[in-house]
Amino acid sequence: MPKNIVFPYVMFTKFIDEPSLKRLALFFDNIYIDKGRLNQILSLDQSQLKSEFRSLEQEKLVWEKLIEKGVVITYPYSNEKFKNAESSEEGRHLIEIYKGTMPPKQSNNSIDLTEQEKTAALDRFFLSHDISIRLDVLTLKKQIDAELYPFLRTHQSFQMLEKKSNVVQFLLNNIPQPALDTSWEHILEYRTDEEIKNKYLALINWINRVSSSPSNLSDIQDEYEYLYSEYLKHFKLHQMKYNSSMIEVLVTAGVGLLIALQSGQFISSFKNLLQMNLSHIKLLEEEAKLPGREVAYIYHTRKKFGEP
Repeated sequence: MPKNIVFPYVMFTKFIDEPSLKRLALFFDNIYIDKGRLNQILSLDQSQLKSEFRSLEQEKLVWEKLIEKGVVITYPYSNEKFKNAESSEEGRHLIEIYKGTMPPKQSNNSIDLTEQEKTAALDRFFLSHDISIRLDVLTLKKQIDAELYPFLRTHQSFQMLEKKSNVVQFLLNNIPQPALDTSWEHILEYRTDEEIKNKYLALINWINRVSSSPSNLSDIQDEYEYLYSEYLKHFKLHQMKYNSSMIEVLVTAGVGLLIALQSGQFISSFKNLLQMNLSHIKLLEEEAKLPGREVAYIYHTRKKFGEP
């Protein structure tokens, strides 16, 4: 079943969320965003922008591309989420937290706030968005046949998350945040690579298994660390074997191929090329059996977009 993240979009003067979105695109099938919030940027009249907001032009182009590519999916805002939340313990708990994010009454202007008060106000701002997103998830789960997880910015927002959501949040922290100059084309190409997709599905299968097990989150984290260490160790050995074997195959088959071509023995040439391909396939099959392969996707993603 597709795994999707529901993202609490906020329009800033600069596109500070783009690196986070790239990381999310490496882990989730789709990114769901409130259409009303996203329209704040999509409906901008570029001709009316002041010079200090010109960076929003590029952000708008990025959002339009991600929607076109199916990475981002919008959903309509609904006030019904507050009413629907009353029917569950989690929903009622979230509403109580949401009420607590309302700013306290005060006579002085925000300009006169102390640094501590400004920090507290910012925390309440992001917490309110987190809770609103979690309420959206509860509503969307009744409408969409897919797994949905909230993207949370504040620690307090993680209260009462179900076990599987906590596992997903933990693994998301192990996905690298691509560099600023990493193109979206590079991200999308990586997502469609068949070998990478197989590794991703193996990770999803592991998530499903451990989430339904009696193990607590701490034990699951320990299991992940063990599997990752095992895969790292055996993959390095596998790479040594792979490099050594391919050099041997290339030298042996390459010399034979050159001789065969020079003598016009095209059938022999074909056999040498076939031998090279079979050797490669055999090594790929061995890689698929390495210990710790359940978390191989995270290793290869970190290797591709960050430090392993």
